[in-house]
Amino acid sequence: MPESVPPDSSVHILSPAARRPPAISPASGDVVDLRRYRLARLIRDAGRQQGELARLMRESAQERTQLAEALQGAQRHLASIADNYKVLLVRLKREKDFRDACQEAAELEDLDEMIRRRDALALELEAIRRTQRGAAGA
Repeated sequence: MPESVPPDSSVHILSPAARRPPAISPASGDVVDLRRYRLARLIRDAGRQQGELARLMRESAQERTQLAEALQGAQRHLASIADNYKVLLVRLKREKDFRDACQEAAELEDLDEMIRRRDALALELEAIRRTQRGAAGA
């Protein structure tokens, strides 16, 4: 007998085979291994979180794609506006040059030079008008 047990005690000493808990069939449902239950629950929750994260990432990728397409459309629109603005600035400069040339020709004392400049300016005005029609048709 072990020394910690008094000799007249009613304590029963079990053999090592008897100390093990009796095997309980899984079908009985009386004993649940909490560690395995918690682990299964953690795995299930992690799977749900992983699915949710995957869904959020897909949605985010779709939103980024839509945003990129919208930005490309805006960029094309702005490029078109810039091109039209450049054309307008060139046309305005040509018209200003034309007015200045008309003013200079009117101030000349030489009639032949005035006529020559007038003809050149008429050709220039015709070219400006053709450019405007071409730009409007494009």
